Amino acid sequence: MKTLIKYYDKDVLKNISAPLALKPEKIIFFYDNGIQDMIWFHSLKKCFKHTMPNVVMEHISLDILNMVEIYSKTKKALEENEDCAMEFTGGSELMLIAGFKAGASKGVPLYYTDLVKGIILDLAENKPVVNVPKIKLQHFMDARGACLMGYSHKEPLEKRYDDILNMCDVLFNDINHWKTTSNFIQIVAARFSSHEMYMKSKIEATQKNGKKVTPDKKILYAFQKFGFIKDLKITKENVSFYFNSIMDKQYVINYGIWLELFVYIHAKQSCAFDDVWLGALIDWNAYDASRMAGNEIDVVLSDQSMPVFISCKLRSADAAAVNELMIEKKRIGGWFSKGILVAFGRDKQEKTATYLRAKEFGIEILDAKDILSANFAQRLIKIVKEHDLNSLKWKKV
Repeated sequence: MKTLIKYYDKDVLKNISAPLALKPEKIIFFYDNGIQDMIWFHSLKKCFKHTMPNVVMEHISLDILNMVEIYSKTKKALEENEDCAMEFTGGSELMLIAGFKAGASKGVPLYYTDLVKGIILDLAENKPVVNVPKIKLQHFMDARGACLMGYSHKEPLEKRYDDILNMCDVLFNDINHWKTTSNFIQIVAARFSSHEMYMKSKIEATQKNGKKVTPDKKILYAFQKFGFIKDLKITKENVSFYFNSIMDKQYVINYGIWLELFVYIHAKQSCAFDDVWLGALIDWNAYDASRMAGNEIDVVLSDQSMPVFISCKLRSADAAAVNELMIEKKRIGGWFSKGILVAFGRDKQEKTATYLRAKEFGIEILDAKDILSANFAQRLIKIVKEHDLNSLKWKKV
């Protein structure tokens, strides 16, 4: 097979999975003539170039409600191109009907991609032909027309994983004291330049609302024990210490980053996922001459070529968090993506309204009980692998 004929679809995976698996020399997309922005096809070609640098790509418009036109243009493409095959994952209903008629009349191979199972089927024999290759998150973003601008947090070195997880254990098991300690550190750090590594203050700091906060000694000593600060000195009146590095300073002064680090490290150590990103800054439109991050996504995974978007909240889940994750999931991943909200509340245990709303939208939740368990990595893997896209077909999502 040298030429693959497809019908363009708004779902990215429907457009890229079969070409990346079958690797034709030429790809022809038929698309709705209502599409005016040709950047969609430029984005697809950019994705294909990673693994098929010499691929030729054409796109042909048609009226998706005109079966005669769909049939005749498809038949013409089959006659004018060498060694053709057709793949029917994507496109409108009438495209599939007319296209199948044209392909069957010419006796060319007819394929369909089961994206959930990750296989391409020969429709004539209903047998698997090839597995869909694992698609990297970067290639997926290229095909979507989005751009990874960078990361809001620098990924920790692998040698620091144990220190971070040990610190997470301290903070998560004393979350209230961590909240006040974090408030204290942020107030004091704001008095110094961003590159200042030394911090000294009275033992009490005043918040904007006038309330006094003091740091928890146990938490500060834990930061020193696990290598985030050094030379810690605490008296009845004062506290002082040095941050070990700029990265350590960013971690220590950020209240919520510890849950993001916790999820990221467990995902990386599990070796269960193809890609893992931390704090990805996404520009939704890479071609609008404006480099602006539309969203920061706490953790992004790739599971069998499907993107998994994870939002981390070191507090209880709420409707706003669910809605935000739902928008991110649909905007980048479309139907064939997964969303998980990791929140430090009791939403899943108590079946709260937020939990029920998330389930209705196809968003999975891991709560404090999961976070504090001894097997969080296994729970994360389980909820990703068992998230059933087929069960959502007839839900109002």
